[in-house]
Amino acid sequence: MELHGTRFGSLTFGEEELISLEDGLMGFPKSRRFLLFPYAEDSAFFWLQSVDEAEVAFIVINPFDFFANLDFTLSDEDTLSIDLVRGEDAEVFCLVNVPDGHPEAVRTNLAAPVMVNACNRKGKQILAKEYSPRQPLIPVEMRHGAKERAMREYAQPKVAAV
Repeated sequence: MELHGTRFGSLTFGEEELISLEDGLMGFPKSRRFLLFPYAEDSAFFWLQSVDEAEVAFIVINPFDFFANLDFTLSDEDTLSIDLVRGEDAEVFCLVNVPDGHPEAVRTNLAAPVMVNACNRKGKQILAKEYSPRQPLIPVEMRHGAKERAMREYAQPKVAAV
């Protein structure tokens, strides 16, 4: 299969790669089929690209890569809706927000994770009210100066030795 018109150009994929969200995502009910692929090589970030709406793509993370003490609980109804039998077959992704001009203020929505059954690729966005919908990814003590350091690093001219 092929998808055209994405921010990544054309994407080629197999049916088995699709993640199916029967109810879509909050605010995006028409987007029900997604592709998940790395944001960059060796990155903790991923792209969740809608196949139904090529212009819709989200940056997501596995929240356990950033937060150790999370405990997402699926209701029996949610478990049945994605045919989840074993907890170890669940994959969890949280949407990320990167405010324009403020990369140090990157946040993730822990209150509405996407749960995916790795065996059948069925998923569902659930509500986890005990967590923040705007959880910072960069600790406060590290944010001060993060933007300036990033700007210095990228502004340095790259000179090759002759």
